[in-house]
Amino acid sequence: MKKITKWFFGVLCVCSVMSTGFLTIAASADTVTIAEEIFPNEQVDEIEKEILMRTVYDDKDKEGKFFVADARSSTNYPTRSGIILVTSDKYKGLIPTGHAAIVWAKPTVIESLANGVVTGPNDWYNSKTTCYGVAVNGTTFEQDDYASNWCYGQRGKPYNFNFYDVGTREKFYCSQLVWAAFKDNYNIDLNTSEFGVAVHPLELAVAQNTYIVYKK
Repeated sequence: MKKITKWFFGVLCVCSVMSTGFLTIAASADTVTIAEEIFPNEQVDEIEKEILMRTVYDDKDKEGKFFVADARSSTNYPTRSGIILVTSDKYKGLIPTGHAAIVWAKPTVIESLANGVVTGPNDWYNSKTTCYGVAVNGTTFEQDDYASNWCYGQRGKPYNFNFYDVGTREKFYCSQLVWAAFKDNYNIDLNTSEFGVAVHPLELAVAQNTYIVYKK
């Protein structure tokens, strides 16, 4: 049986979500400007360049050790509970918000969309143009599973439209939710501070305590 718990965090501006489901911002001139002020395209692009240059590792073993992946294993799409998924896909090709989720079960992720924290299909290998699987260093499989259950426990909480309000646990935006799971439970901070306290999804893939285990 999976255990469950509760909590998460924030974003600034009015958002909407495409039917394929990733964090998006309503495409008015004002909201595009606000998003780009928080997450400038140039900085976001630089982070993705860093991700693309990073080595792909096999998922950690039971002892938490990572090994450089061979060509075959690097294409294995992650389904283990507690693996983080991020995408750089931009809403309508313009708005640099991306999206993040955490695997809860093989077919299921937990994510925060415009309608709040919900479950979704673990099909990013097909539904997203870009996808990066991320594993956290310094946790066990059991701890990763607990982090995903913690996220599961936040279901039903509303979306956090203030990217800077990462301290709230009454509402969450996508990357805040994942960040808070590891920060609150294990004091592992997956924010690079590239955008101040706001956490962009791609930051989760270049944080000091994460390894890339899948790239698309």
